[in-house]
Amino acid sequence: MARAPNPTADGRALSERALYVYGVVPQTTPAELFEEVPGVDPSERVMLVNEGELAAVASGVSLDEFGEGPIESNLRDPSWLAEKARAHDRVLATAVGRTTIVPFRFGAIYRSEEQIRDLLRERTDLSATLGRLEGAVEFGVKAFVDRAVLRARLAAVGGPAGEPASTGRAYMQRRQLERRLDEDLARFEADCAHDSHERLSASAQQGHANTLQQPEGEDESRRMILNGAYLVRTDADRGFREALSALEREYADDGVQFDLTGPWPPYNFVADEERS
Repeated sequence: MARAPNPTADGRALSERALYVYGVVPQTTPAELFEEVPGVDPSERVMLVNEGELAAVASGVSLDEFGEGPIESNLRDPSWLAEKARAHDRVLATAVGRTTIVPFRFGAIYRSEEQIRDLLRERTDLSATLGRLEGAVEFGVKAFVDRAVLRARLAAVGGPAGEPASTGRAYMQRRQLERRLDEDLARFEADCAHDSHERLSASAQQGHANTLQQPEGEDESRRMILNGAYLVRTDADRGFREALSALEREYADDGVQFDLTGPWPPYNFVADEERS
């Protein structure tokens, strides 16, 4: 987060207002694009601060809420953070499919329009990033496997048979089968995730595999095996969706389900140093 300014040397108080920056767009982006979307402070309009070929998407905020001390306290309030993060994402989402945007991380605060212009003049990398992202959006794909369905399918391929369940040999066979099924299950999940990510990445401009995050409340029998993000050119959208459909057909009998989300701003395809 860009730091809010300290008091001046002669003790004058900070301005009560500052500017919150959501991201950077090309200077050719019409300001009207963001007129109807509420910002992190819904009483303040979202505007563009232009400098050269770039423009920052910004809106006013109170330092009583977003100053260095207050924001550190507010970030520990889950309800405040959730509300403001939704507003941040909502502004960025307004740009999707309408202009190219380099999304900034939550909480980028600047004291004036001039400080923002200084940022845009100094950050010569932002133009190159906009060029790389031009004409593309982000899609998310999560893959889940129903382990009960997959386990039954793997067991049907080759389980022990022939002797009564009460015999010691049958018991040992069952134990061996269970161990083999555990190994086969883990191997299938890893292979399916790798295959899916490779094929989706091949149909996208770029792919990124995120850390697996089992959804809260999700039954453990439905295991996430892929949490992927894909930068897809708008003119390649159909090919990407066809690749996903092919995966769905191929793995359906194995209990694998794919969830597609987006389009999103390119959160996963902007490096930390490009986020402000």
